[in-house]
Amino acid sequence: MANRAAVLARPVMRAASLARRRSILSTLLQTPKSKNPITAQWLGQPTHSTHPELVAKGETTPGITQSEYDQRRRQLVADLPDGSIAFVFSSPMHFVSPHVFHEFRQDSDFFYLTGWNEPDSVAAIQKSSFAQRGYTLTMFVRPKEPEKELWEGPRSGLEAAVAEFGADEARPVRDFARFAKKLIHNDGAVYADLDGEHGLVRSAQCGELRRVLERAEAGARVRRLTSLVQRARLVKSPAELRLLREAGRVSGAAFVAAMRASRPGLSESTLQSTFAHAAKLALANGAADRSALTRPAYVPVFAAGEHALCMHYVLNQAPLRAGDLVLADAGAEYAAYAADITRTFPVTGRFSEPQRDLYSAVLAVQEQMVRLCHASSGYSLNEIHRSSSSALATELKQIGFHAAGRDIDYQLYPHHVAHYLGLDVHDTVDMTRSQRLKPGMVVTIEPGLYVPYDDRFPKAFRGIGIRIEDDIVVGESEADIENLSADAPKSVDDIEACMNC
Repeated sequence: MANRAAVLARPVMRAASLARRRSILSTLLQTPKSKNPITAQWLGQPTHSTHPELVAKGETTPGITQSEYDQRRRQLVADLPDGSIAFVFSSPMHFVSPHVFHEFRQDSDFFYLTGWNEPDSVAAIQKSSFAQRGYTLTMFVRPKEPEKELWEGPRSGLEAAVAEFGADEARPVRDFARFAKKLIHNDGAVYADLDGEHGLVRSAQCGELRRVLERAEAGARVRRLTSLVQRARLVKSPAELRLLREAGRVSGAAFVAAMRASRPGLSESTLQSTFAHAAKLALANGAADRSALTRPAYVPVFAAGEHALCMHYVLNQAPLRAGDLVLADAGAEYAAYAADITRTFPVTGRFSEPQRDLYSAVLAVQEQMVRLCHASSGYSLNEIHRSSSSALATELKQIGFHAAGRDIDYQLYPHHVAHYLGLDVHDTVDMTRSQRLKPGMVVTIEPGLYVPYDDRFPKAFRGIGIRIEDDIVVGESEADIENLSADAPKSVDDIEACMNC
């Protein structure tokens, strides 16, 4: 008991001595198995030891190895000055109402660098020429506590942070402020994102670090971290591309199911539910059920008829009507990586002549822009967007729809043609769309056309909204371009064949 009490008083594990202490690992557990034999063996997320059907040997999270997470951290510290430290914060838990929480979704920068998927956590990455890896990783996480795990579910705890996630040491998150004072004691730069941006709410530990820095009068040493992490996230690794392919495959199967379920009188909401259910089933048909790794990547759009004139209509409450189109903007997340796909299809499975003409015009533009997604084109996303506007004017003119450039840019097609894609749907949002495309980037290509009830535009086309979106891996040349969303029917003939089989 004396040894265990000492560990509780100073609960820290160091990776360098882990091998020597394997024989006494059970005595280091914060949650004694004798008190709670179930939660002591569970972790807060799947690992190979707990879920070998989801996480392969050598992987920290599904599809991503511990060596890749290490390489990501090495890449980050290579861009930092000597003696600097980076603090990366998890997302907080968000609540619908008292005691009722939303499903947890980890901060993407934090997940990219650690793979850790729990709230109330901090990763301190300190550049050090004395460290074997060129850095030390200290993680501040929730320790295992049987009384709380009984109600809230299992936690991974301090030991897993070291043994499973590659930390050099791990400490209880309640001690973060105290140790942060020691970690910033030198004059090195401090990299952290202390302000909420893009609607994100920062964790309580972020506020604690801010107060520590203020008391130490070290605010001038703080530099922004996320731009460095986003720069690394912009070009995907082969492992990331495999996960994005699976997100695209699963989403494609879900689009097929939604198209086939469409009929007059069905609710937009039911179509949304059909999509989500089909995404799960697409991962449950193999030797191992991997459906636990998918969920909606974002709140989807299932906009029937004139609802498609709203770019992000998400009420999804109206009935489908014969003769209308459905604009469905939806995607599944797979192992934290997102798909973002849009298809527009007729409720009854057949396009009317005006719908076919308008759809074919948008599709022609979309396919032209996809063919520009290679490094040798020299294009940026902004240049592709400008090309899409002029191409749309040309295609519309061929079907007797004459629109001024200003009308296209501000009313008929008011959004950008592309954004980056990855861990987030709108991935790496601080990275400019003016930079030239590089192989391994993943982008969306999504021209649209939204014709309002306005006498300036042909009557047959009014009230129609169309958007076509694919997820594209940028290639070195045009031959290297990969369409991750090719399984979702897109041509007029393929959509009608899918819906009438």
